[in-house]
Amino acid sequence: MTRTAFFAPVLTATLLAACAGALAQTPPPDARARYEQEREKCMTNNTQDSLATCLREANNALDASRKGQLSNPGAAATDNATQRCAAFPTAAEQTECVRRIQNSPASGSVPGGGVLRESTTTTVVPQ
Repeated sequence: MTRTAFFAPVLTATLLAACAGALAQTPPPDARARYEQEREKCMTNNTQDSLATCLREANNALDASRKGQLSNPGAAATDNATQRCAAFPTAAEQTECVRRIQNSPASGSVPGGGVLRESTTTTVVPQ
């Protein structure tokens, strides 16, 4: 058996594995679009972070997306927020808390101190 006959299958298998690894590292299209948006914010100084920090965070998020490490907490975050309503002493306050979480628009940001929810309840007092 010649050396070429021995190394050809090994080389082919190695190249196939490398190509599969490269394909697995390709980010989803929405992740790439999100990266481009974040990078544009960095470049226009539209963040509170320094340029270097902003670009590093955008790159880290893209890398995590490639590895499948980013997730949308969705229902888990809502369940967690609802569980925190148990801190209120009365059932009425707990119910109002849950209503705020589920039905009120949210505003705010992490740099600004968190998410703020506001709701208005109108109570008619009998005369």
